[in-house]
Amino acid sequence: MLKRLMGAFTALILIGVLITGLLSMEIGKTYYFNSVEEKLISNARLIQRELESKLEEGSTPDYEKFSEEYGRITGERITIVSVDGTVLGDSEKRAGEMENHADRPEIEQALEKGFGRSTRRSSTLGKEMLYIAYPLRANDDTVGAIRVALTLNDINSIQTKIWHYIFLAIFAGISVAVVLGYRYLSQITKSVREMTEMATTIAGGKFDKRVQVKSDDEIGRLVSAFNNMAEKLNNTINELVNDKSKMEAILTSSVNGVIAVDNDVKTLIINPAAEKLLDIREKDFSGKYLYDIVRNSEMERVLRSVIESIKDRSFEFELTWPEERMIRVFSAPIRPKVKHGRTIGTLIIIQDVTDIRKLEKIRSDFVANVTHELRTPLTSIRGFIETLKEGAIEDVKKRNRFLDIIDIEAERLERLIEDILLLSEIESGKPYSLPVTDIDVKRVIEDEIVSILRKKAEEKDIRIKTIYHGDVPPLKMNVDRFKQMMINLIDNAIKYSRENDEVTVSAYGIEDAVVLKVRDTGIGIPKEHQERLFERFYRVDKGRSRKVGGTGLGLAIVKHIVLSVDGSIKVSSEPGVGTEFRIEIPLKRGE
Repeated sequence: MLKRLMGAFTALILIGVLITGLLSMEIGKTYYFNSVEEKLISNARLIQRELESKLEEGSTPDYEKFSEEYGRITGERITIVSVDGTVLGDSEKRAGEMENHADRPEIEQALEKGFGRSTRRSSTLGKEMLYIAYPLRANDDTVGAIRVALTLNDINSIQTKIWHYIFLAIFAGISVAVVLGYRYLSQITKSVREMTEMATTIAGGKFDKRVQVKSDDEIGRLVSAFNNMAEKLNNTINELVNDKSKMEAILTSSVNGVIAVDNDVKTLIINPAAEKLLDIREKDFSGKYLYDIVRNSEMERVLRSVIESIKDRSFEFELTWPEERMIRVFSAPIRPKVKHGRTIGTLIIIQDVTDIRKLEKIRSDFVANVTHELRTPLTSIRGFIETLKEGAIEDVKKRNRFLDIIDIEAERLERLIEDILLLSEIESGKPYSLPVTDIDVKRVIEDEIVSILRKKAEEKDIRIKTIYHGDVPPLKMNVDRFKQMMINLIDNAIKYSRENDEVTVSAYGIEDAVVLKVRDTGIGIPKEHQERLFERFYRVDKGRSRKVGGTGLGLAIVKHIVLSVDGSIKVSSEPGVGTEFRIEIPLKRGE
């Protein structure tokens, strides 16, 4: 056992010294290569800029003289090659005596990729060389390449010295191992083996393994310490893994952006929501400067202001790129829970409140519009009531005329309230709770919709025409909502058509949907108004709308009914020609 252990120690020392030597040799070689390469790259870039500046000025340099001059300055071989591979100048040999260099790997790489590098034996000088090449450009055209090279003969001398020291280390290590190892290893062989096995087990991540304590000496106490360490490590690592999993789950699930940076503005945490808001495309951003990975200059300015303030802040600002959004930012310094803990960074919460602010504006506009629309008929009713009180009630003719007006305004007020309640009901999602049936589109349009509106159309000498292409598939939706949708569209078409105009209602099936169209030959809608037609209370001609009895909510109701069944609605119109509304409702809607 002892002999094997001694042999193993000797072998380990031998292997260790060999590995150390080989690593040292490799490190030395790598360091030398890197140093040489950095030097060559730096010189090549300087020469490239010098030549390109001369070419940009319109002068043609003497490449032979230029190569020799810079070769003496840098101590390197400088070669200038044209784009077809002809050597224009070389610091070691005359250009005319050299063969074409178009097939040299470093030249090919430089011309194709913008940078070339190779290590090979020079056919011209007969030495192992490191080559660096860059393209030479003039007026955005590649006219050739610049190559800088340096011999690597020093590597051999470094390797020879390292091997010399390796052999000395091997001899010294084996001698010490034989003298000291035999004396001490026999006493602690067993304990050391157990400790080694335990350390190996712990290093492999198995913290539940324990070593049996068999003595009270230093080795026994060391075993007890190892057992305690393994127990604490196991508990600590489990806690860290659980905490990390919880933190990652919370950050990933958060709809708000979360950013944490240290005092040097190096990134600690960025959750997916923040990556999206800040347009961060880096995959590994931990430890990088926050300003280096944020691509939005407007957002970077805000973050700088927040971080430099080093205090709790909360404010909103409008972000204009890549799209207009309203952003709310919360910030607070990060301090450990220990008493008098110093600030170690800044926590920033980014919240996109665009939709919230839009809803607030819509609500505010809706309240203002409702107030205005309700006030108009109420003012009219109150005015005529006051007139009647002041004596007009005695005049039968005036009284009846005023009462008719009051009745008209009250009816208008009733329609407005009904439309507001209906729109509120649709937007609240209640349409989904209404009974859904298979609607025979053709029958309902003919018997329950057109028949209701035909009399109103005939009063203006307007003809309602219906067209059905093939068998129209049945629609699965609430029949009352379907009728409300179509009546509103056809009624609108009648209201805004002139005498002797025509209103056409058509329906047909396409793939997995039903298309409904309502077209009139009326006054039409100017293009600038078409995008806002479906807004509440929006009217193209307010005076005409009120005159024909419109509440300004009909098209908003139609739009919300269509959206409630996952459909789409489009409008096309030309002033003086007419207007067409096109509705497409899918036969199978997503849940």
